[in-house]
Amino acid sequence: MKRIILTLTLIGMALCAHAQCDTVPDTTQSCKPRFSLTLGVAGGASLLFGGNSQSPYYSKYGFTLHLPLMARWDLAPHWRFGAGLRYDFTWNPLYYNVAFSGTHSNGDDRGLQFLQTPTTATQKAHTFTSHLGLPVELTWYPMAHNKKALGLTLDLFVGYAVVRYITIDNIPTPGTGERNYGLERIHSTAIQPWKVEVGLTLSTDLIGLTHGVRLFTNLLPTYQDPATGDKIYTSGITLFL
Repeated sequence: MKRIILTLTLIGMALCAHAQCDTVPDTTQSCKPRFSLTLGVAGGASLLFGGNSQSPYYSKYGFTLHLPLMARWDLAPHWRFGAGLRYDFTWNPLYYNVAFSGTHSNGDDRGLQFLQTPTTATQKAHTFTSHLGLPVELTWYPMAHNKKALGLTLDLFVGYAVVRYITIDNIPTPGTGERNYGLERIHSTAIQPWKVEVGLTLSTDLIGLTHGVRLFTNLLPTYQDPATGDKIYTSGITLFL
């Protein structure tokens, strides 16, 4: 009985392995798993654009880091579907000199306003978020026999901001006598907690490291000023290195 069970088990494993093999267009047969589970990392710089250039939340560029855990299935020689879990870090320098417009009793800010007091100090203000969410992607490979050469991916990411804050640091110009009030960092309710981002990525992996260009837009407001109610949307293009 044990031999029969062992024999059936080996046959089942062989059939399963055969079902997960692809035939490549050459003289050999190559067994390629249709399912894969990968943990990756991707970092890049973004050029941001949108209709928010007159807002204190305006950023011209930003930086991002993605940590995805993805399960992928080869649906067909040219198509691959993926889904999983992703942690995103986003850091955007603000373009204008700004100040907090006030704080609630719980420490949350009421939003940003343009700096009203004349100053010669150099300001460094940033928004920082980290989103945990669910990505879904569909990739088309023009060359099915060499998926590392080129891929075009349409993706959707739904995430919640685990961390969202704004920092402002005014650095006085030497010799002006201005006072350095230090780095102000505050949890920001102006940064919206939910993100629904759609992206289109052109990528390659020929050098052993995935890199490419991604166009993206957030379907939800990235910011909503608590003082004015203005909603600011974000789109951009990211170069992944």
